[in-house]
Amino acid sequence: MSLNLLLPGVLCLLLFGASLLSIGILSLRPERLAREGIGLNQYLRFFSDAHYLTYFWRSFKVSCYGTLLTLFLGYPVAYLMARSGGRVRLMLTLVLVVQFFTSYIIRAYALMLVLGNNGLINRMLMKIGLIDRPLPLMHNETGVAIGLIMVSLPFMIFPIYSVLKGIDRRLEEAAESLGAGEWQVFWNVTLPLSLPGMAAGIILVLLFQLTAFIVPGLLGGGYYDMVANFIYDQALGVLNIPFAAAVAMVMLAITLILVIGLNKLFQRSLKDVSA
Repeated sequence: MSLNLLLPGVLCLLLFGASLLSIGILSLRPERLAREGIGLNQYLRFFSDAHYLTYFWRSFKVSCYGTLLTLFLGYPVAYLMARSGGRVRLMLTLVLVVQFFTSYIIRAYALMLVLGNNGLINRMLMKIGLIDRPLPLMHNETGVAIGLIMVSLPFMIFPIYSVLKGIDRRLEEAAESLGAGEWQVFWNVTLPLSLPGMAAGIILVLLFQLTAFIVPGLLGGGYYDMVANFIYDQALGVLNIPFAAAVAMVMLAITLILVIGLNKLFQRSLKDVSA
């Protein structure tokens, strides 16, 4: 019985492993899927050209500061949800759940209506006289960063909220009884205890933004492509599938290194807090 329950998971792992193996083999083939020859030419081509590395730098830069901004915006919302009454918590949860389950493409198009030259933000600013012409909020790094932050907020808020909700309030009350102020209680008690939720949110959001495709494609408009867009163009645009596979394998290696490194960093931090 237990083996039958494991069978779907094993099949999924086998399918995933076969997909990775096929991509890895394709990345070692010459251009245009020539039948003969195998080697690291595609990897050497990628790392030897600064133009290709630009896409990695864009993705890494935007995902790093985008994750930090998502944390700064998401933590107060998660804290408010954990500490507020049932009505406020229900309202915030509904808003986040609706956003989370709304189609990714619909959310991206909604942001285009807000950030465009004739969008909500520019029209309001021009109407009250703060600007004379529309601000460039799309087809650049700013629009891509704003889109990634807004779309990935639920991935940060829900893990932090789940941890904050489970913190024993008696620990905070004990700190207050010892003379700690409200800010001291938060900084020395609440924030360290919420570190597991922050760690989970940071990893989820970083990976989401690092590998984003739809938001850079729509809000970047082809002027600010990231690495996922570059892989798509190489695979389906110029039909250079081996090169696209090589870039994808490099991206996979980088994400694995980031996840392992962040896990070790957060585990060490959690040990320091518990000590």
